[in-house]
Amino acid sequence: MPYIIRPRGIRSIAATLLGTALLVGAAPAAAGAAECPSSPVSEALAQFGDSNLYSLLSGSSFESSTQGWSLSNAQVVSGGAVGSARSLLISNGGSAVSPTICVSNEEPSFRFFARQAGGMHSPLNVSLRWTERGFTHSTTVGSVYSGGNWTLSPAMELATALPLADSSGTLKVNIVFQPSWGSAWEIDDVYIDPYSR
Repeated sequence: MPYIIRPRGIRSIAATLLGTALLVGAAPAAAGAAECPSSPVSEALAQFGDSNLYSLLSGSSFESSTQGWSLSNAQVVSGGAVGSARSLLISNGGSAVSPTICVSNEEPSFRFFARQAGGMHSPLNVSLRWTERGFTHSTTVGSVYSGGNWTLSPAMELATALPLADSSGTLKVNIVFQPSWGSAWEIDDVYIDPYSR
């Protein structure tokens, strides 16, 4: 007698196969996201009308050292944003490259404080630098214009500007701050938005 699979059995098998495929497909994404360590978060920018949770990028308060930062024609100076004692001055022709951070889809954007510290009235350019498959890439994510007063930058793209779908789900990234030629800028307190935590 031939073996007959009843319709209910077919639906059950199909549902099981589909569920297994979804779990297998989700595993790499979850594993990739788990590779980025979590950091303490707070509503650090609430007084500026932004109630999102943020994590302070390591060393970006410049209060004790510039460990992890790569600096060219830049130095820590007295005075900073929101009562800070110090900030980072990037002189004309200089640049500041942040410590390497792990970025997954859980870090969509970042914000920071900046003010123009002299020279021509021109912007501070901000880009992301990362290495993938042995090649270094860079993408500009925005520019900040400001007078001599400290200004909170708009939210700038982080994960949303990176090809995370083509990688393991995470990338090691540096944020690069570079004044336009003829200007000098100060930066302070770089905040990463980990929205899913």
